[in-house]
Amino acid sequence: MPPDIGKTSIALVGPGRAGRAFARSWTASGGSIALVARDAGAARAFARELPRAEVLALDDRLRLACDVLILSVPDDAISTLARRLAPRVACRFAFHFSGALPSAELAPLSSGGTRIASMHPLRAFSGSGEDGWSGAFVAVEGEESAAKTATRLCRQVGARPHPLEAANKPLYHAAATLAAGGSGSLLSIATRLWTRAGLAEDDGRAALASLAAGAVEAVGRLPFDRALTGPVARRDVETVRIHREALTRLPEVLEVYALLARETLNRTPGRGREEEIAAILSKADESGGSPGRAIDEHSDNPARKG
Repeated sequence: MPPDIGKTSIALVGPGRAGRAFARSWTASGGSIALVARDAGAARAFARELPRAEVLALDDRLRLACDVLILSVPDDAISTLARRLAPRVACRFAFHFSGALPSAELAPLSSGGTRIASMHPLRAFSGSGEDGWSGAFVAVEGEESAAKTATRLCRQVGARPHPLEAANKPLYHAAATLAAGGSGSLLSIATRLWTRAGLAEDDGRAALASLAAGAVEAVGRLPFDRALTGPVARRDVETVRIHREALTRLPEVLEVYALLARETLNRTPGRGREEEIAAILSKADESGGSPGRAIDEHSDNPARKG
């Protein structure tokens, strides 16, 4: 590996959204990169956005030597692609970007002496030209020398690397999925309730997302017992009771409401009336349990589409 990490030769295979974001940050930091893709035309279009990039076709003629090979592909494709590339690529290190899978998915590449690791950026990439890795928390896992190199690459692009054991990656990634995809799904449920209240969906999506953004920002600044708000945190018992009654006909939503309410109750101890709220939530459990959609998508509410 060159003493100047910025001179490290990198081949990025894919590249998916996380890979494109990495390429932007890497080339912006002074590095150069080779983009290896099946769709060479699309890769060339992207390469024109970068100051120092070349494009190679991912086909049977590919032969590649580099310091670092990075696979930026869907999780299910990592192991298969590693086997396909193993006889064609000579590299000192190989990484993938999966948050759930261990670096061992790259084991086929190890037979030639390649050291393997994974680095997962905790960031939701939109695919826009503004995506990058600067400031992102990055979970790094793998063989010691490879993990050290991954850490150096992260720091080069302004990211914040943190070590993570392979056995703990599923829990880490489940947490990330709940925070990102889960929050979006929760807003979808909230928006459906909004439309059942006779309000326009487009208005609800924007208004509730703004409300949620403020709540999330508070969690980023403050401990949970100070950041959490709402009727459970305030111990507005009658309001919690009214919510339960309103959601009785929507058992799956009531189940989600009760789960989140208990978490708030546990994170805000010592405020009183805990037993009263717990009793209301227990009745919510008794009301739940029937299968079906959380909220009927085919409601005849005329306000639904805005």
